[in-house]
Amino acid sequence: MRKPIVAVTADTLLAEMKPINQKMADYAPRPLIDALGRNGFLPVILPYNDYAEAEELVGTFDALVLPGGPNPTPRFYHEDPIWSIGPTYEKRDKFEIDLIQACIKAGKPILGICRGLQILNVALGGTLWQDMQSQNSGAFIQHMQRAPGNIATHYIEVEKDTRLMDILGEGLYVNSRHREGIKKLAQGLRPAARTRDGVIEAVESEEGDLLAAVQWHPENMDPETMDPLFRAFMDRVLKHMGIEE
Repeated sequence: MRKPIVAVTADTLLAEMKPINQKMADYAPRPLIDALGRNGFLPVILPYNDYAEAEELVGTFDALVLPGGPNPTPRFYHEDPIWSIGPTYEKRDKFEIDLIQACIKAGKPILGICRGLQILNVALGGTLWQDMQSQNSGAFIQHMQRAPGNIATHYIEVEKDTRLMDILGEGLYVNSRHREGIKKLAQGLRPAARTRDGVIEAVESEEGDLLAAVQWHPENMDPETMDPLFRAFMDRVLKHMGIEE
């Protein structure tokens, strides 16, 4: 059996990169590439492309991962940016939104991570808190942690009767590195986990199993704890490829 090809959308380094003086370099997180490879995928990094349609690109891979990165541009959910929003990059936003819609149409499974959860929600018609600290008075937990990024800092409660509960159990501590969060959940998604202050920490398809996303960074946590999440993604991909393990 060939390894499933998973496309990981790239971020773009807008500043100059030393030591090679490269600008506009495309990249993906090494820990994420390693986590996918460790769990049986053949990962490829997919930068935004001004010269190809999403439908053309979708034919080159079996599944899509939307990794972390800058905040989604508010105009994609019909808002203007507030003062405290972080950096945005609309070229990546549009590229990922088009890919999400093409993957859904083609039946290609998607896993979103941090920003990936947010852009998935936006692509399906949901909205975001641009800055929970200033906009969401109910969010009393520190969601942009000051601890090292690999350290789990707050607890999430997994919703009953979800696929995520089958994967990770009733709850666990996770890392947290996000300013934004889901405000209005998109149609077709259901919450799969929340923090103790009510912020949605994971989503999955209301019907079927095509879509899943988490707000934390599983690739930066202990593989023994988080590899089940990547193995469950593999199970979904093989199912949609029509391959029995």
